[in-house]
Amino acid sequence: MFLRELKVKQNGKCYTYLKVVESAWVNGRTVQHTLVNLGNVTQWPPERLEELVRSLTRLLESDLVLFSDVDVKECRQLGPYLPLEHLWNEMDLEGIIHKTLRDRKIDIHVGACTKVLVFQRLVDPKSKLRTWESLPREAEIPGIDPSALPLHSYYWALEYLSEAKVPIEKALHARVRDLFNQDVSLVFYDLTSTYFEGDGCSMAKKGYSRDHRPDLLQVGIGLLVDQEGIPIGHEVFDGNIKDVTTVVGQLRRLKNDFGLTRCVFVGDDGMASEKNLEEVEREGFEYITSLSLRKSLIGEELVAQLPSWRTFEQLTPNLRMMPLRKVGRVRFIATYNTERAKSNQRHRKERLRQCLCYLKKLDTPPKGRGRKVTPAQRLETAHNFVRRKECHRFLHVSQTPEGGLQWELDRRAVRQEHRMDGLMILKTNSTTLDDKEVSTGYRTLWRAEDAFRHLKGPLELRPIRHWRDPRVLGHIMVCVLAYTMERLLERKLEKAQMDTSAARALEELRPIQAVTLEAGDHYVRRRSQITPRQNALLAAMGVHNVPQIW
Repeated sequence: MFLRELKVKQNGKCYTYLKVVESAWVNGRTVQHTLVNLGNVTQWPPERLEELVRSLTRLLESDLVLFSDVDVKECRQLGPYLPLEHLWNEMDLEGIIHKTLRDRKIDIHVGACTKVLVFQRLVDPKSKLRTWESLPREAEIPGIDPSALPLHSYYWALEYLSEAKVPIEKALHARVRDLFNQDVSLVFYDLTSTYFEGDGCSMAKKGYSRDHRPDLLQVGIGLLVDQEGIPIGHEVFDGNIKDVTTVVGQLRRLKNDFGLTRCVFVGDDGMASEKNLEEVEREGFEYITSLSLRKSLIGEELVAQLPSWRTFEQLTPNLRMMPLRKVGRVRFIATYNTERAKSNQRHRKERLRQCLCYLKKLDTPPKGRGRKVTPAQRLETAHNFVRRKECHRFLHVSQTPEGGLQWELDRRAVRQEHRMDGLMILKTNSTTLDDKEVSTGYRTLWRAEDAFRHLKGPLELRPIRHWRDPRVLGHIMVCVLAYTMERLLERKLEKAQMDTSAARALEELRPIQAVTLEAGDHYVRRRSQITPRQNALLAAMGVHNVPQIW
């Protein structure tokens, strides 16, 4: 059955007749029968034809609508939230949070608020207020009804998270260990700082700033990660705490909170005081750490006795190794990284160039009126700048008899600096790892450093604008949870041999939208088209057969 147009010319005019026709096979040939003759429709306006279709639709009680009646009511981003939702459910984070807080009388949905905040850190980092304002218009997060989450619930969720931090981390670690076969034979630890804008909380204090903002208050963050950079736990400290004083507490956390009694603790030379290493052994752990090549007497002695790095055993294209002396259970191992050596040399040349330019400018008397600077003040300023650029070991600045500046490059000291480029002396008491495993194991300490770069960069941990302690702790915990999910997604992508990062994969999924269509009294929500590349990314991250009707 179909519509047939019949054109008839009469008196120089063309008329259009519309019929509903049915074809049938009769006596070996096709015969058409007219079921309905709608007559001459030449003068019919389009609205009359549309009304005819509507009448037939109502008569048949059908949901058929005309394309001209369809309106796009809203369009929300869906794609990046699909793999995040799948992983969130795999990790059972909602269940962990609910179980941890079930004995509390809470009138807000902490799990849903945490889910929104964590997902937004990964997809589109915003303030809590901006997240609450934009969520109903921009994001289609599965299982989330934005109208059920008032603004105050996000802030209270941070406080509840901070109170339940330890049991949540313990349960999450157990879940990740079982689900992803997490290897915790090596545990890496590092400490960083993040600053505040404003007065900050009671923990916010001025201290050594790794963000180069000594003028602002800050807190310290210690992070424990495994060999693949997946966080095990974190701790927040006062902003003026020193690296070396945080190690013992983290070791006890490994034993008491996570039940890890058999692993190798890896930390940099900032953690390697003799007192700390004794405490590591007392707690029953093995350790790998590095020696300061300039502040350690043993380190200086070992470097002076080293042959050329070209005699070291090659482990990887960029890493060489040579076993050194052994004192009791303690072994010393030298490593040389060619890429790091080139980087050290490049940065030293740039710092030296900056120093020379600054000294020349400082030694040039300013023209016109200005504040008078005494020769002693000028010399002190020069020394401070050279020291800040870490060139004081080979660039010596002094004063001329006339009160000007003069400087000299100590080429012997430069050669000594060049000798230490890319070089590292490792110290370990490990009986479970051989020299090669110690060398490559310490190299992966960059995983902890990489975690901090992600927290401060794409996840926008800083600056922190909360001023109440629990909310500061909750905000940091949300960022660590987001980074945990990012690393687990990358592990899935690596396993599926997808050569892309989690951040890039989520970016490629952004065009997938959930579109709400309105037609008269009818509404339907559909997802937009998914490309083969997007399908491959979703499948790699565990998402299959996304329904069309959302």
